[in-house]
Amino acid sequence: MNKILKNIHWIIIGFALFNMGVYFKESNDKISELTNQQETQRQTLQKSRKTKKQISNFYKDIDDAKGRIERVAVEIEKSQQLLPTDVSDTENLSLLRKMAEDVNIKELSIVPEKDEERGFYIARKYKFKAKATYLQFLIMFEKISENKRILNVAGLFFKKLEQPQRSKFQLIDGEFTLEAYRYNSAYKEDRGIDKIEKDFKGNSVMSKKTKASAKKEKVEE
Repeated sequence: MNKILKNIHWIIIGFALFNMGVYFKESNDKISELTNQQETQRQTLQKSRKTKKQISNFYKDIDDAKGRIERVAVEIEKSQQLLPTDVSDTENLSLLRKMAEDVNIKELSIVPEKDEERGFYIARKYKFKAKATYLQFLIMFEKISENKRILNVAGLFFKKLEQPQRSKFQLIDGEFTLEAYRYNSAYKEDRGIDKIEKDFKGNSVMSKKTKASAKKEKVEE
C-alpha cells in the first residue's frame, strides 16, 4: 500500500494522459466530421448558386425570346388582316370567266371546291378546266398575277388533244387549281412561351424529386 501511495502521482498522471488521448481522438473525429459537413454545405451552396444563375439566365433568355416572338406574331397578324374577311364565289367566277373571254378561251369549266383551313388564313379552291392554246393559258396566268386579288395557281396539268385540228395553233387540254384566300377570324397566333416555361418548371420539379429520392436511397443504404 505504501508503494502504491508513493507512486499514486504517476497513476494519476497516466490516467490523465489516457483521458486526454481519448478526448483528443474524439475532438479530432468531431473536427473531421464538421469539416466534411462544411465542405458538403459549401458544395451544395455552390450548386445552388449555379442553379440560381442558370434559372436567372434562362428567364432572361425567355424575356428576350418573348420580345422576338411577339414581333414576329404581330407581323403575322398584320399580314393576316390584309386578307379579305370573305370570299365571294360569284365575284371570283365572274372574274375568271372575264379573264378567259379576254384571251378568247371559250370551252371552260370552273367549279368551286371546299375551303381549306391553313392557320391564319383559309383557302378557297376553284378547279379550272379549258381547251386553249399554250399561249392563251400563259396570257391568262399573267392576268391572274397582275390582278389586285391574292390568287395562286397550283396543280397545273396540260395534255395534247388527240383529235385532228384545223387551226395552225395547237389546242391543249389545260387543268389547274386556283386558290383565293380569306382572313381566318378564329385563328390566334400562338406565342408558345407559356408551354416553354411550364415544361421548364416541370423539369425542375422532377429534377428536385429525383435528387431527393436518390439522397433518400443513399441514406437507407
